[in-house]
Amino acid sequence: MSTIAVGVDASIESEAAARWAAAVADRGGHRVVLVHGYAPPMMIATLAEYDVDSARAAAHDRVAAVADALHVDHPSLDITTIVEHLTAIPLLTNVSEHADVLVLGHHRAGWFERLTAGSISSALSARSRCPVVTVPYGNLVEHGPVVAAVDVEAPSEHAITAAFDRARDADGRITILCAIPDDLAADEIAEVYRRADALLDTWRELYPDCTVTLQLVNGNPHRALAEAVPQAALLVITRPRGGAGMTAWTTSVARAVHHSARCPIAIVDHAAESA
Repeated sequence: MSTIAVGVDASIESEAAARWAAAVADRGGHRVVLVHGYAPPMMIATLAEYDVDSARAAAHDRVAAVADALHVDHPSLDITTIVEHLTAIPLLTNVSEHADVLVLGHHRAGWFERLTAGSISSALSARSRCPVVTVPYGNLVEHGPVVAAVDVEAPSEHAITAAFDRARDADGRITILCAIPDDLAADEIAEVYRRADALLDTWRELYPDCTVTLQLVNGNPHRALAEAVPQAALLVITRPRGGAGMTAWTTSVARAVHHSARCPIAIVDHAAESA
């Protein structure tokens, strides 16, 4: 049984993430851990009016309400909670060391966050020790294919396996996307397709019940990946190989897709393959 950890706050995006995680966990036989850090920013913590006991009680009430709401639709789901006096990023980073997946609400970034990659989901996508799924608020496709972006030159076996695992737990459909330059000749395109198709033979054997579609996309990489399969239930992309720091994340295609896509996105780390 895998553990799906969910970051909980007071936002509608967080509620959407919890609902998505509960549905995935229920279908796959996994457990859910709801995680909430109630430590305030330093400027608020130093105010005389701040009452840590009241904040703790409110935090426990909030998480309990989310758990109760999830149990309405998933009465047999195994749900536990973690509520600690920490801020979100260090708490969720710690939790990610023991979780199989970390699920977060995708808050639409403002101009400052677009310039600095300053959102919690961006920070955790760059630092988490397990795959991170960010879930936008809105009308999500529940029964579309799982989509995985694969670099034929440097494929991530961990990311491909994660995508096939998710497809197996859903309806079995998976689309593999490979981005190609605009100026490739026809014979070069055919060679990329051949290599990508051969690469997938291993997973076709391991997941015989999955229906695999291979698609090459060109143009701007992050826009092409975000828009290639509009009805995707999940898009799996790989964290940049430059490391787990924010510098590599800020300049990556993964980060750009993270801001552009309208479906849940799973960020999977290359480093897990050598762990």
